[in-house]
This record gives sequence, C-alpha cells and structure tokens, in this order.
Amino acid sequence: MNGKANAASGGGVAADGPGGVEAGEAGGDPAGAAVERVGMAAPGGVQAEVTAASAPADAAVADAVVFPPLGRDRRVQGWIFSSAVSQVGDVAWYVGLAWSAAQVASPAGAGLVMGIGALPKALTLLFGGALADRTDARRVMILANLGRIVVLSLAAAFVGMWGVSLPLLLVVAVLFGAVDAIYGPAAGTLPRRMVQRDDLVKLAAWNQLAARLAVFVGAPLGGLVVAHGGLGSVMIVDAVSFAVIALGLAFVVKPRLPQPEPSGKSVVADLREGFGYLRRSVQARTLVIAFFGLNLCVGPVLAVGLVQRTHGSGWGAGSLGLFQACSGIAAAVGAVLAMRWKPRNLARAGLLVLILQAAGCAAIGVVPRAGVFAAMATIGFTAGLASAQLSAAFQQTIEPAYLGRTSSITSLSDEALMPVAMTAFGFLISATSVGAACVAIGVAFAGLMLWSAARLKTP
Repeated sequence: MNGKANAASGGGVAADGPGGVEAGEAGGDPAGAAVERVGMAAPGGVQAEVTAASAPADAAVADAVVFPPLGRDRRVQGWIFSSAVSQVGDVAWYVGLAWSAAQVASPAGAGLVMGIGALPKALTLLFGGALADRTDARRVMILANLGRIVVLSLAAAFVGMWGVSLPLLLVVAVLFGAVDAIYGPAAGTLPRRMVQRDDLVKLAAWNQLAARLAVFVGAPLGGLVVAHGGLGSVMIVDAVSFAVIALGLAFVVKPRLPQPEPSGKSVVADLREGFGYLRRSVQARTLVIAFFGLNLCVGPVLAVGLVQRTHGSGWGAGSLGLFQACSGIAAAVGAVLAMRWKPRNLARAGLLVLILQAAGCAAIGVVPRAGVFAAMATIGFTAGLASAQLSAAFQQTIEPAYLGRTSSITSLSDEALMPVAMTAFGFLISATSVGAACVAIGVAFAGLMLWSAARLKTP
C-alpha cells in the first residue's frame, strides 16, 4: 500500500499487519514531520507561535509546552481522523489496482504491477529519511499528497479517454513508490513532536485501531467502486482521501515541538552520519536490528506459511479468511490493552511480548485447525499490544535529529529484504516441511527478541 497509510505508525511497528514493522504510520505501522513555526498552547488556551530557530528542540522547550489531554487534543484527533480517511482510500485503491491489473494483464504482469512500486521506494528511502531530518517535513508531506492527487487525476482522465492499460498501471505504481519513500520518513517524525512522551503509546494504539478500521471499510469500498465505476472512480476516491490528509496537515496537524536544526551538510554526509549514529547508539541499533528480524520472521510465516498450511491441510480459502479475521480482531483487543498497560521499559516489554508471537508463528505449522485459530489470535493480540509499545519506544529512544534517517533504514527491511526472505522461506518449506520451517523461524524469532531485550538497558 501507499506510504500515507503509514503516517501514524511513527517509525515503529506497522498498524496494518500482525507483527510487521514500518517506519513513518500510521499505522505502519506502526508506523510515521517538521514545521518552521510551532504552535505552543498557553495555559489559557491561547496559541503562541514560535519559530524553530528561536526554540531549540530540547527538554526545556518540551517542559514549556502545555500539552492538552489526548482525549481533548483537536490536533491529534484531526490527525487520526484524516489519516483514517486517507487509509480508507489507500485500501480501496489497492483493491482496485489489483483487480484492474488482473483484468488487463497476465498473472506475471499483474504481479509486476503490484510489486514494481517497491523498487523506486527502496532506491529512494534513504534519501527520504535524510530529507525528513533536514527540511520542513510537514510541508514535504503536504506536497507529496498534492503530487499524488495530480497523478491520480491525470490517470483517471487517461482511463476515461483511453481505458485501463498495463503501461498506465505501471507508471502510477512507480510514481507512488517513489513518493512513498519521501512521505513515509517525514511522517515518522510527527508523533515525537505532537504529544508528550507519556501519550506516545496511546497515540500509536489509537492510530492502529483507526488503521484496522480503515481496512474493514476500504476493502469492500474498493471492490464496490471498481465493480460499478471502474478504476477511474477508485482513483477519484483515493485522490479525495489524499486531499483530506493534505488539508488536515495544512490546517489542523501542527506539531507543538520544533524540528531539530539541520546539520547544514550535504545529503550524502547526513546519510553517513545517520549510519554513524546507529554505530554509536547501542539502544538505537538494537531496536533497528530487532525490527529487521521482526519483519523478516513474521512476514514470511503469515504470507507463505499460513497459506501453505491451509492449502496442504485442505481447509479451504474460507478458513484462510477466518484465520486473518481472528488475528485482526485480537490485534484490536491488544491495542486497547496497550492504552492501559504502562510497563516501566516499553521497548523490553514489547520485545518480550513478541516471544509469544514467535510461539504463534511456530504453532501455525504444526497444530490442528483449532490450534491455528489460537495461534493467529496470539499473533494478532501480541501485534496489537507490542506495536503500540514499540512505536512509542522507537520515538522515545531515537534522537529527534535522526528520526527520519533511522525510520528509513528500518523500512528497508520491508522494501529490500522482504522479497528475499519470502523466497528463502518458500525454499525452506520445499526442502523440509511447513511445520519444520515455521518452527525454525519461530525459534530464531524468539531468540532474537530475547537477545534484543537483554541489550536494552532499563531507563
């Protein structure tokens, strides 16, 4: 899906899939800005404007800002609402694109349409991270959404005049992939500058719930619109959703804390400094490694292992849908619990919770049908709980000046390494069995989470 769906994840675990991690969310996601002027709430409710140059992003500034309670914070509520609307359009577009690609192309061509956007995204992600740390990220997000609106409007006009074609779908997918790489890291810097540290978990949980609701609404909406109005109508729906998030960013979503001062160096130098930061910071490096492993372990089990187990056992496609629904409902329950549970160390708590998710991944390959339901519920529940915790921990752990670059580095696990992990897991199943492959991944996953939790110091 497009990067706007990740605007709320804030550099942590993605909100749109059990166990996945995406930088820059919803949420992804679990997921993930900067402005030249920062609105600071005075005790009487009057908004005082200060420039980023006159207000350094340090603890003193944070202490001086009055953050309203999250339940009455109109900026945050506007952000969650506009992001949810945007994600509804995003899911609808994804369904319409997949259906249209299947109608005009061979299976190989349809697969190319759905996957080609990952290439430009992977190639430009690091640049997008550096850009997020050195420019007005909120403006970048607005311009990216306006660019998507232009692309979709022109494509819809093309469809109206000449119909749907494979080259058109490829062009739109490539352009969206490149824009996602710019938008995602910028979005990942927003949570840290919108709310106080203690509210980061609740914000991530609310965004995750909104993202899951968007999937339930957007998927059938996309199917209905493409069936009755064609791909052009889906493009218009998605363009309108982009307009909603763009307007929300322009007029409602105004970060309260200033963006750290850029280094003044070149983009290449900033990228080198981003990797240097990970070498220097044990906690930041440990989180990034844990997120890499989380993505590369859980993703193949759910995308390949679950399907192979369901097909090989003769349970039918209906069971596969029920398994996924069970996981989604449990994830929502986990997100609700995350709003109330306040462990002392968010990162370690989230990583230790994911050991249960590792057990669920292993169980998928060996337990009977009823056990798979339990395993998927475990995976979903732990994803909902740990996603909010790890998203907040990421925002709290990474230095503000490096949020964009660190988010983009984390996202590379999905864009560059996930296809390799999927293929390797498929070969492992062929060489052994579904059960053996799932157990092997589960054991490796649990070991990595234990290692990561042990390296994170108690604050």
